[in-house]
Amino acid sequence: MIVILHGWSDASTSFEPLARTLAELGLRSQVRRIFLGDYVSMDDDVTFDDIVVAMQRAWREAKLPTGARSVDLVVHSTGALVARYWMTRFFRPDTNPIHRLLMLAPANFGSPHAHKGLSFLGRVVKGYKAKRLFHTGRQILRGLEMASAFTWDLARTDRFDPKQRWYGRDRVLATVLVGTKGYSGIAAAANTPGSDGTVLVSTANLDPSYMRFDFATTPEAPTLEILSPNGATAFCRIPRENHSTIARKDGNFANPVTPTLIAAALTVDDAGFDAHLAELSRINAEHRREEAATPYTHGYQNTVFRVDDNHGAMVPDYFIEAFARTADDRDEDAAVTAKIQNDIIASVQINQVFSSFRAIKINCDRLQTLLIDRNRPLNLRITASPEFGETGSVGYNTLDYHATGSLRIDVGELGRIFRPDRTLLAQLVIRRHIADSLVSFRDAPD
Repeated sequence: MIVILHGWSDASTSFEPLARTLAELGLRSQVRRIFLGDYVSMDDDVTFDDIVVAMQRAWREAKLPTGARSVDLVVHSTGALVARYWMTRFFRPDTNPIHRLLMLAPANFGSPHAHKGLSFLGRVVKGYKAKRLFHTGRQILRGLEMASAFTWDLARTDRFDPKQRWYGRDRVLATVLVGTKGYSGIAAAANTPGSDGTVLVSTANLDPSYMRFDFATTPEAPTLEILSPNGATAFCRIPRENHSTIARKDGNFANPVTPTLIAAALTVDDAGFDAHLAELSRINAEHRREEAATPYTHGYQNTVFRVDDNHGAMVPDYFIEAFARTADDRDEDAAVTAKIQNDIIASVQINQVFSSFRAIKINCDRLQTLLIDRNRPLNLRITASPEFGETGSVGYNTLDYHATGSLRIDVGELGRIFRPDRTLLAQLVIRRHIADSLVSFRDAPD
């Protein structure tokens, strides 16, 4: 059985062509569709928790399969977050009913437009279709924001838990397909380089990496720890498809390879999954080469920073500097640093709910030519407020270079840390100083 689950502010009729495609491809004849509906996903009061509880109830009422690996699920856009949250909340990896999971243009790590809500997405991309025009589905859009705590925590659960593997052979066989072309017409206002018009290619990929920079233990010599995801997922970027056409919502697919890859994702088995991973990786590399000359389709990394102090509290006010040093390593190289800021760092988006979370879009193609090909390392430095030297009570000693230190990323590490078409979760820990005089005890006078 195949179940289709859509995303934010969509309608059931949008996916009838996709359902027909599955039948045309000779896939299972019994296709069931669960639709969240315009009204529900656009309601300001509805949360992801509400949706997955309702989904679990609807799943059981519809008597859909609940046995381990008993159903295939096709999701689009926000539907990916709903599916992942639902399965990790109500099941274990060995009891999860999802067998194959096909994600079409999934918002696994958010959308750069989510914070704009109805005023932008509603008019430019969606049109005013919602019944409650002054509602934007605010709770859902908060989870869809770039660098949201929701997507961070969800990835920590289903991608980086060392004790529970959710994906790969004997678990969920997941495939992500995402287009690389933006919208046309008035909807082109939503286009941003590296996106399909709504989600970034990098935020669709479900094969992220996790890094922890420790500036707190020894500030003058920061340390770096890198974690790989637990389990494998397949990924492929598809030229000419946008956020809508990849789900056949605009009449037909824009690229003839799309239905072939859909069929492969919904027929692969455990024995063939490694070959499936390798084949999609090969096709993806081919597509990357085809689109390398166009800045819009360069390979970008969604780099999500979260800064905490050594007491476990989030740091809301900080600034991360990426810079180059001169060949003798004595001073900052102003010319190369300017190119890093202008050419490599494509955008910075601060999460509106928790400003400790920030998404920095890195142009990995430009990083390759400006730094790696020239054998130039990259340095990172962080400053945060309040400054301990100014308050004298609490704060961070980060404005003094020698107090903070900087993290030098050598050329050999740059290619491992910054990779195109994926998300990197980067946690930085800095030391918060608390003056001894902040709290003291004195003997009471006689």
